[in-house]
Order: sequence, then C-alpha cells, then structure tokens
Amino acid sequence: MKQKLTFIFTIFFLLMSSLDSKPKRELRILIDAEADSNFELELWQEKPSETEASIAPKPPEVIQFKGNRITVTPKDDFEYFRVRRLGEYGAKGFWTQVFSTNVEPGSPLSVPKEFVAKKTFEPKPVPKKVVSVISNDSFVIVKEKEEGTRYLTKNTINVAPTDDASGIAEVRYRVNDGQWNSAKSLASIPFTEEGEYKLLYFSIDMAGNKEPIQILDFIRDTTPPESKVEWVGPSAKGKGNVNFLSPSSKIRFISKDNRSGLKDIYYSTTCQSGTQSEFKVFTTDLSLVDLKMECKGSFQIFYYAIDQVGNEEAVKTLNFQLGSESN
Repeated sequence: MKQKLTFIFTIFFLLMSSLDSKPKRELRILIDAEADSNFELELWQEKPSETEASIAPKPPEVIQFKGNRITVTPKDDFEYFRVRRLGEYGAKGFWTQVFSTNVEPGSPLSVPKEFVAKKTFEPKPVPKKVVSVISNDSFVIVKEKEEGTRYLTKNTINVAPTDDASGIAEVRYRVNDGQWNSAKSLASIPFTEEGEYKLLYFSIDMAGNKEPIQILDFIRDTTPPESKVEWVGPSAKGKGNVNFLSPSSKIRFISKDNRSGLKDIYYSTTCQSGTQSEFKVFTTDLSLVDLKMECKGSFQIFYYAIDQVGNEEAVKTLNFQLGSESN
C-alpha cells in the first residue's frame, strides 16, 4: 500500500532579463507532514513506472531534504517527479504517484500566486502516530570507500513500538523474502546466522492505525579474522619443518577478514620464565635483534586479530629458541 502524503504544488514561470533565455520553472512542494520530517525527491526525464520493479531507463536527479516544504527549479528536460519519506536508520517509505513538473498555475494541483503571497500557512495539529524504534546501539557503521555499511553487533533486534493514544495491538515484521510474522507489543527478532538481511516492520495500534512500513538493510558478521606470520628477511627450513632465521630477520603479522574487515592485530611477548607483557597493537615489523636483547633464551609471541564488529580470533602462539652468537 502506497504511503499517503498530501502535496500542494506551485509552478511560477519567471521571465529572465534576456529575451533569448527560456523562462525558469519554479516548483514549490508543500507536504502535509511534520516540519522535522525527512524526504527524498526524484526528478525524472522520462516517466518512471508506478511499481518498484521497472523504472525509466534514464537515471533521476535525487534531492534529499529536511522539512515539509521545498522549492526546486527543474531542468528543461526533467518533466516528472515523485517523493518518499525517509525514516531513521536508513528506513524508506513508499514512493508517491508520479507527478508532472509542468503544473499550470490555478490548476487543482497548484496554489495561485496571490494566495501564496498573502496567505500564511498554519500547520494543522499533528495527531499522535504509531512509531516503532530500533536501538541504535545494536549496529556499527563500517566505512567502505565513501559509503557506510550497517553491521548488526547483537544476536537479536528489538522493535519497540510506542503509541500515546490507544496503545499497541501488534508488531508485524518480515525478514528478507520470508513470511510476515506477528508479535505483541515488543518484537525480539533473532539474527544468529551470518549473512545479508532486509528487515521490513510496522506496528498497529488498538484503534487499527498502521505505521508506514519501515525497511532496514544490514549485514550480520560472526566470523573472526584469520591471522598468520610472515617472515621478513633471510630464513630457511630445517628438519622437522623448523624455521631458521638470521639476526636481521623480522616478524610480520598479517590478517584477513571477509566481511566487516580487519580492525587491529594485537601481540604480546613472554621471555623464558618471565612475565607476559600486555597485549598491544601491531604496527611495525618485530626485530629479532630487539627481541634477543630483551630475552636471553627462549621466548613466545602471542597474537590475534579483531574485526570491525568485534569478532576476536583465538590467540595463537609462536615459539622461539635463540641461538648463541657462534651459531
């Protein structure tokens, strides 16, 4: 069901000072909604389909704005537009029907210039509406190039609806292409398996008022990174697959994560019969010369990695036996 929004459109044709220039179109859109609402406006050259499955071949010009009114100047070949509401956490409402940008002044879709100049619009009292809220602390945003991807950091999502009038009757939700589910008042939805998800949800109050469908896209990452050691400098394999390193060799930790990406690699050292050091972030290759100065005999290095959503790798151990200078 399409989201119902009430619009009042005004187009003024302003003559430019030059006789050779074309008149500039001015499209004023007034939406019957809260003054702090967020919307997305699309201007099209060719009329898009009323369904989401098929759109016009030429891409639209997209404008996002805050508030219940906007004034735009469409380019000459942009003949159509539509609007949809934007909710919290990336939720998006349904598009309105497609309107023409060439609305004639005085038509049922426009406001006469005199009325706009003299009449002051007084906002109507906004009735209490059903609103469903998802806690923001359940997600982290991971930057990938210029865009951010939402990752769920918990095993469940709680949809908590509020209604100051008649109270909440039920919450309805659907995950990906699954069936619609119903829950009373508070919906706790499990997401234990790794993967990409699209959650659709809305609430209904005791009076039968339905909240517009909210859409939330996110990824669940449950797999920790995988780290390994890379030797920098001279090295050789001996009996029993033992690595023999020169004093000038260095140790490098590298890690791979296939979902949210690597955040940090940590390491700690323990000299023979000594106390283990605190874990610290690996930033530069570790010098065997420095380690030999610190530890006179055998020693161990412990290391692990953590990804952007907090998945920690199991701690791994690297054992060393330092030889004498004559070796």
